[in-house]
Amino acid sequence: MFGPDTALMMDGLVIAALAVAAGSGIAFLWLRRARIAREDTGPQGRPGDLEQRVRVLERIATDRSADLAEEIEALRAVPAQANGGATK
Repeated sequence: MFGPDTALMMDGLVIAALAVAAGSGIAFLWLRRARIAREDTGPQGRPGDLEQRVRVLERIATDRSADLAEEIEALRAVPAQANGGATK
C-alpha cells in the first residue's frame, strides 16, 4: 500500500488542494467585487433625480413668495408618502 513514492504523492495532493482553495478564494472575491459594482448606485446612477432636486432647491432659495412655507411642507410630505408614511 505504501511505497517509496508515497510522500511525493501526498505532497502532490496537498499542493493540488491548496491550488483549488486559492482559486476558489480568488473567484469568490472577483464575484463579490462584480456584485458590489453592480449594486453601487450613487448620484451618478440617477442624474435626473439629482438635477431635479437641485432645481427645486434653487427655486426655494430664490423664491420670495408667501407660499414658500407651504411648498416646503409639500416637499416634506412626498418622501413620507413614498416610504409608506415612515418618518426618521
